Amino acid sequence: MLDSQTVEKLILRYDSPVPRYTSYPTALEFTTLEDQELQKSYAQCNREKAISVYIHLPFCENQCLYCGCNVLLSRRKDILDRYIPLIAEEMRIKTAILGYKPQVSQLHFGGGTPNFLRLPDWDIIFRELKKYFSFVPDAEISVELDPMYLPKGYLGHLRSLGFNRVSYGVQDVTPKVLEAVNRPQDIDLIRRVVRESRDLKFSSVNIDLIYGLPHQTLSSYKYNLDFIREVNPDRIALFSFAYIPWLKHHQRRLDKNALTEPSEKLKIYLAARESFASFGYEQIGMDHFGLQDDTLTKAFREKTLHRNFMGYTTQKTLDMLAFGTSAIGFVSGVYMQNHVKLSSYRNTIETQSGWFEKGYVMTHDDRLRQEVITMLMSNFSLQFEKVEKEFKIIFTDYFAPELEKLQEFVDEGHGVFTTSGFETTESGSFIIRHIASVFDAYRKVGERKAFSKAI
Repeated sequence: MLDSQTVEKLILRYDSPVPRYTSYPTALEFTTLEDQELQKSYAQCNREKAISVYIHLPFCENQCLYCGCNVLLSRRKDILDRYIPLIAEEMRIKTAILGYKPQVSQLHFGGGTPNFLRLPDWDIIFRELKKYFSFVPDAEISVELDPMYLPKGYLGHLRSLGFNRVSYGVQDVTPKVLEAVNRPQDIDLIRRVVRESRDLKFSSVNIDLIYGLPHQTLSSYKYNLDFIREVNPDRIALFSFAYIPWLKHHQRRLDKNALTEPSEKLKIYLAARESFASFGYEQIGMDHFGLQDDTLTKAFREKTLHRNFMGYTTQKTLDMLAFGTSAIGFVSGVYMQNHVKLSSYRNTIETQSGWFEKGYVMTHDDRLRQEVITMLMSNFSLQFEKVEKEFKIIFTDYFAPELEKLQEFVDEGHGVFTTSGFETTESGSFIIRHIASVFDAYRKVGERKAFSKAI
């Protein structure tokens, strides 16, 4: 456990904006992408290799004020009667371009609120998925759910379709905080939902929490920790609140003066980490925690954890086909983001042109740096020889300037050079985004206001 003096020093020096590196290059580097890149990247797909599929369901009935996702507010369910056929048609067109029926090892539904969908909507989507994809026997099929919108039989129906992993966005359990962020919740209902998930034998149940929200204090956060101890999820995602009102204008409705101060925010994180350890959880990468027998926990322990737009994963850099508004795919080194506006997305499907809002074609250097940054963000370490074998370089020569910068972190006690590479210390794990940014060829100190603060 870090002492208070070390914590204060970390805050003073490193509480500044820096990417989370869910992608590299980051989405800020995405530019106009021509339609032909779709055909070119799909043509390079390895038919023998399984892929990931992501489907974005953007609809929410309520605007949570902390939200940083691309959502569409609606209380009218009939909007799904127009949206779901668009997803089905997008799957048909893109798999036709791909030219074969790919195997899927990961399928994830995000939002928005995926359980905005009615049960027959799920039946339609899975019928379409099975037309255009085949699934490996042990495929991970996961969904993000708002536990407040789960009528009787809903979870059971999802389980019957093949879902085996579920994540619940709880964020906080204290009434004052929930009122401040416009997220009404019934904590007893959430307890029942988690129990039902266990009864239905979902292989993994995840709970999302956020720290840094208005009115959260070290004292009040104890209720969230008690809740975790009680429901005992397989995984916990503990996210630092990204306050970016210049990008997400609804965040301007939050009381800025009630936001958690950086020193208190880091104390909350430290207390949460210590509590989770006492409950039997191990830290996974930057902001996740898992029980000891969880697959992600084992991968982190063995330094084989990976990271993509869907979060941490045990499967390395699978090509990902993405469907729905704003969804970002990654195929053969090309990032491809669908249009954010529903009208533009619809026009794309109907005309089969103008496919992308934006995207990015990676260079060899980008791929190399992506591997290095992912190693750091996922496993808090670098294995020089592994990178050298994959990219045919001499690490110390290629990254000589970066290693000089890394030495500064070593001198401050945030990492150590080893015989095989580099390892962060405990303090280094708190500033891993800053350490990873050493290898970001696009980052310049003092810019990128679009990023959230690192602590």
